[in-house]
Amino acid sequence: MRPFGKPNRLGSSPSRGYLPGASSFVQFRRDPHLLPFWGLSLLIMGLAVPLFVLSGADPSLAGCDESFYAQMARELLRGSNWLGPTFLGEPFFEKPPLLTWSVALSFALYGINEWAARLPGILAALLSIPLVGWIGRAFLPTRAALLGMAVLPLCYLWVQQGRLVGQDVPLTCLELLGILGLVNGSRGHPVWFWLVGVAFGLGLLMKSAMILLPAAALIPYLAQQRRHWLGSAPFWLGMLLGLGIFGLWLVPAMGVYGSEVLATLVGKVWDLGQEPFHADATGWYYFWHIPAHGFPWTVLGVVGGILLLRQKPASTLLIWSFPLLLFLLLQLYPTKTPYYTVQLYPWLALLAGVVLDQALPLPLRTASTGTAGRGSRRDRPHLAQVLSWGLAAVGLLLLGLGVAVRLGVDGLQLLQPHAWPLVVMGLLYLLLPGIWSWRRVLHHAGELWLGTLLAAGILAMVSILLRPDFGNFSPAFAQLDWNQMLSETEPVETVVDIGRSGLPDVCQAQAIAFYTPNPGRWVDDQALQQGEHGDYLWVSPVQAEQVDIEDLGLQPLAEVEGWQLVRRSFSDAGSGESS
Repeated sequence: MRPFGKPNRLGSSPSRGYLPGASSFVQFRRDPHLLPFWGLSLLIMGLAVPLFVLSGADPSLAGCDESFYAQMARELLRGSNWLGPTFLGEPFFEKPPLLTWSVALSFALYGINEWAARLPGILAALLSIPLVGWIGRAFLPTRAALLGMAVLPLCYLWVQQGRLVGQDVPLTCLELLGILGLVNGSRGHPVWFWLVGVAFGLGLLMKSAMILLPAAALIPYLAQQRRHWLGSAPFWLGMLLGLGIFGLWLVPAMGVYGSEVLATLVGKVWDLGQEPFHADATGWYYFWHIPAHGFPWTVLGVVGGILLLRQKPASTLLIWSFPLLLFLLLQLYPTKTPYYTVQLYPWLALLAGVVLDQALPLPLRTASTGTAGRGSRRDRPHLAQVLSWGLAAVGLLLLGLGVAVRLGVDGLQLLQPHAWPLVVMGLLYLLLPGIWSWRRVLHHAGELWLGTLLAAGILAMVSILLRPDFGNFSPAFAQLDWNQMLSETEPVETVVDIGRSGLPDVCQAQAIAFYTPNPGRWVDDQALQQGEHGDYLWVSPVQAEQVDIEDLGLQPLAEVEGWQLVRRSFSDAGSGESS
C-alpha cells in the first residue's frame, strides 16, 4: 500500500490548505508499536458494551424472526437433528443453520432465555468494532480509524439490530473478518488469505447466497490488488476451504433430507429477487431510512466518502467503493428491509471518522481572504465550522421539539420519555458553533468540540435504550403464568399445540410458541375444525373469529392478547391425539 504523498495529506497541512493537520498515515506506518492501537480498539469495544446490555425493562423476543430462531435452537437441544433444524417439528431449510447453531450453543451455556438468544448478535456487533478499525488503519490516519470505531456503536440501527436474534449483524462481522484477511494478505502476508476462505464459508452457512453481494462489492478492490491474490495459492486454497466448510453441512444434510435442502435454499434467494416482500419499501426507501437511523453519523459518512474521492481515491479505494457498490446492489435488489442495510454501517462509521479526523484540531486562526485570490481554498470555510453550524440548525429543531413535548403538544405523546434528552441534545449541538467561535480562548477546544458531539450521540442512544418497549416485543407472552393457567393436575411441560391461520398471525404464533414451555405442532384452520390437535391448544385471534370454540368441544382456560388457551372438554378428550 503506497503512503500518501505528504504527511497529513488526508487531513491537509495547516500551511497548505483549509483543513487542519490530521494524524499522519506515514508516521503510523513507521510506528513499530502496534499494541497501543490494538489496546485502544479493544478499549472502545469495551466501552460500547453498556449500549448492548442497557435496558429499561426485562427483554422479550419479537415474533418474526427472533422467536423463530430461538425456538429452533431450543428444539435442537431437545433432540432435533442438527443437520436440519426444525420449527415445531418441521425442518427449515430456507436459511442455513449457523445462526440456529450459535443460539443453541448459547442456550446450552447460559440457559434458555432472551439474553442468551441475543448473545451471538451482541458479540458479533461488538467484535465488528475493532475489525472495522483494523481495516481502516491500513488506509487511513490512525485517528480516523479510532474515531470510526467510536462512531459505530452510536449508530442506532447497528445497536438495535445487534441486540436482536438475526443473521445480518453476524454476517456483517464475518464480512469484516474476511475483508481484514484480504487486506493483510494483499499487503504481503498471504497466510491471511486463509481467513478469507473461512469467513466466506461461514458466511454461506449464515445466510447462503447473501454473502455474494459483499463479494461483488469487492470487485474494484480485487481488481486493484489482483497481482497479490490472483496467483496466490493460499487465496484459492482458502476459498476451497470455505466451500468445504459449507459442504460439511450441505452434503450430509442432503443425504438425510434429499434435494429439498438445496432446492429450498436456492428457491428462497430466487423468490426474494423476483418480487419485493415489503410493499412499503419503495425505490427511495434506503435514501431516507439510512440517514434517519444513523444520524448524524450516516450523513457524515457520505461526506467522508466524497472527501476521499476528492483527495486520494486510489489509495483509499476499498473504504469508499465497497459501501457505494454494496448500496447500489441493495438498491437494485427488489426486496428492501432495514436489516439489509446493516452491512453498510461499519463503513459509514469509518467514513464519518474520516470527517471528524479532518475537522480536528480546530485552527487558532483563519486565513484572511485578502491574501488569497477569489475561489482559493483559503476562502472556504473550515470543515469543523460547516459541521458546527449545520448541527446547530438540527439542535435548534431538537430543542424546539423537546420543549413542545414538555408542553404536551398533541401528537407528540410517543416522544414524552425523550423530552429532556431532546432538549439537552439540542443544547449540545447548539454549543458547537460557540466552541468554534471561542476556540482561541478555550483550552483543548478540539477535544471539547469532539466530546460535545459524541456526548449528544451517547445521550440519544441511552435515551432510546431506556425505553421500556425497546427490545421488549412480546411482554404479555413472556409473563405468562403457566402454573395458574393449567389445572393443578397438569404439569407445566404439558404439550400445547399452536394454532395459526396463514400469514396474518404468523409472527405472534412464533412468539407464543417460544414462550410456551412445551409447544407441540402447527394447527391450521382445517386441522382445527377437524379436531386434529392435542388436548391443549392456542387458538389464534384470526381462528377465533372464524369458528365457535365451544361448538368444537374446546374449553377456554386463558386469553392473552386475543390468543385463547383452550382444552378439550372432558367428554372429547379421547378423540384427539397429543402431539
